[in-house]
Amino acid sequence: MIVCAPDMAVDIATRLGVEPCVLVVANNRRPVSKLKILLDVGIAGAKRGVDAAVYIASARRIKPTWAVVPDVFGDFRRTLAQWLRYAPLISRYAAPIFVAQEFYRPGVLDVLLHDLRRLGVVRVALPMRQHPDVSCSSEPRLCAERAERALRWLCGAVEHIHLLGPALRSVKMLRWALRRCERQGTAVSFDTASYRRAPNQHVKKQLGGRWMPRSREEAVVMLETWLRQALVL
Repeated sequence: MIVCAPDMAVDIATRLGVEPCVLVVANNRRPVSKLKILLDVGIAGAKRGVDAAVYIASARRIKPTWAVVPDVFGDFRRTLAQWLRYAPLISRYAAPIFVAQEFYRPGVLDVLLHDLRRLGVVRVALPMRQHPDVSCSSEPRLCAERAERALRWLCGAVEHIHLLGPALRSVKMLRWALRRCERQGTAVSFDTASYRRAPNQHVKKQLGGRWMPRSREEAVVMLETWLRQALVL
């Protein structure tokens, strides 16, 4: 399993038995990591739109391992149009990922699976931070149930499935489904930045009563705590 986070460190990944990846959101100017990189437009970019030329320039500069092709929040058809327009350009610099907006709606995965080869889609991302009708931080079980149904369709049919910004509780509920997906020959990954708000009262106490880290060192500790809660039985 691959895990992407802004503060990912090799030692954390090694202790938890996952593959490390750095999450970089468009327009983030932090130094490029030597680890694998996932470039994303972020949920704000999916909602308001991104400057495609600037985003592609970021991909050219960073040369990430994977890059989400600009998507349109809550709109499968418009996201598909974006894919057809921009995936060939992004593929010059990174392996492109298609975001399956509305993946939980009847018929959407039928269309996607029927046209995978024609569309050139081998990597699919499932939005897991927010859906138009629900916040996944408030309803992690509902979002996990939606994702699990999608995984039954997609595992074994595509090369790589990525969960975009799932809540901690959603990851806990999906970890067995993700492992099963790997056994079917599909790589699985997810990204998170939500650990940057203390995941429990113990971590908050360690931070002197603060919810947010003041340094990367503190953020790394918070990341490992978050991942242990999500992945370790």
